[in-house]
Amino acid sequence: MKKRRREREASTAKEERLFSSSVSSPSVQMWATAVLLMGCAHFGCFSASAVAAAARYYVGRTVGVLHGAVTFWWCGFVRYWAALYCLYAGALYDHENNLMDRINNLPVELLCHILSFLPTKLVFTATAFSKKWTPLCYSLSALDFHDETFKDLKTFDGFCRFVDNFMFSPLSTNQPLKSFRLNCLSGRNDKRDCDIFNAWLEAAKQRHVEELHLNLYFQTLNPIIFISQTLVHLKLEFIQLAIDTSCVDLPSLKTLHLKSVHFTNRNDYINFLSACPILEDLHAKSIYIQNANIAQEEGFKSLTFPRLVRVNINSTGDPFYGIDNVDLLFTVSGSIAQDTIFKVIPLFPNLVHIELVFCRRSLHCWDGVLQLLRHCPKLQILSIGKWMNTSSTKEWKCPISVPKCISSHLRSCIVLNFQGSTNDLKFVKYILQNATLLRDMKIRFATYGMLLKNSLIIEELSSCPTVSPSCKISIEFI
Repeated sequence: MKKRRREREASTAKEERLFSSSVSSPSVQMWATAVLLMGCAHFGCFSASAVAAAARYYVGRTVGVLHGAVTFWWCGFVRYWAALYCLYAGALYDHENNLMDRINNLPVELLCHILSFLPTKLVFTATAFSKKWTPLCYSLSALDFHDETFKDLKTFDGFCRFVDNFMFSPLSTNQPLKSFRLNCLSGRNDKRDCDIFNAWLEAAKQRHVEELHLNLYFQTLNPIIFISQTLVHLKLEFIQLAIDTSCVDLPSLKTLHLKSVHFTNRNDYINFLSACPILEDLHAKSIYIQNANIAQEEGFKSLTFPRLVRVNINSTGDPFYGIDNVDLLFTVSGSIAQDTIFKVIPLFPNLVHIELVFCRRSLHCWDGVLQLLRHCPKLQILSIGKWMNTSSTKEWKCPISVPKCISSHLRSCIVLNFQGSTNDLKFVKYILQNATLLRDMKIRFATYGMLLKNSLIIEELSSCPTVSPSCKISIEFI
């Protein structure tokens, strides 16, 4: 132990001598300043002692600042706090070396880059150092507001005033905005909050925002704020949209992520999707339709997304309704009833990869799966995940007809959490006997709840004739 301590002390002394001897170089000074400003966490290869040596130099070797810097480093909070901490300490104590003059003389581009690593709330602390920082703070192209630190309505009102000052200041109204992120989980949950949020989002829209991420704990948003020519990425979580989304217009949107979003009826949901003509990536999880039983308008046509290449759906409505022309489809069927999951299936002429996850007993219907496969004529990869106890007790009979994708295109089939029920075994054998181009059939047995003995299942699959001469069957035990 003493030998290791001496080695660490020698290493510390060596690192401090390295900083002390080379700190007079202008390039090293610039490097050390950047390390302090950006929080040192992005340069994890340097030890706390080396960072402390640089900190001592720039803050006049103040013991309190050194202690604070080392404490923040070892506590893991240096990523966002060390930059402001060292800047503030330098402004107070480093009269001798004029640290703030050196920082203020840095190029504006570098200062903006440094500020981009700090939370928006902390950025304004830098305005206490120099008037030069004020316009820089208002010109940030990425804004991130989070109210997680506000515990009551009084502090929440303070948070609202802070965001108001930022969003409606004359210094920021004409600045382009690339990203706007708002997480607001507190508040009054009434019309006053809704009006405030809608006003902020309207201000972000006027600044031509490109990326929008909202988590507002089921606050009601006005659909008119989703009329944007510049929005490219949109992520909505725990949000309720007001009635009538027909006004939504997002011609540039490529990525849409929806999680726990409430729509008044199915038409509003479809209208929202139809407003994104060049959509490429769609994630929809826990979509709630308040009036799901209301009949849809007559003459409504199925949606088409010519550029859509990835879909991930876990919904409570018709999961496939109005979605086609995709190359890669991930669909997680969560609480979808058996009579609706395959009720409306569009044609997927370009689909080559699909993943299905069955979560409830009523979902497990191999006839429905084959019905889906008949609408995927070019499917090459099929992955089926099964939760425990999802096997249907009703006997399944293998159909005589074979979907085109199985007979002509399917190359890989994966069945996860296989429990060995009679119906599941029939489906696997059905694939093996009809997939002419099948290269591999992978089966992963469940950890428990097997309905047949493993040895019997292996014997059944090994003796099953395969129509594809190059097919390989692999079985995994978790």
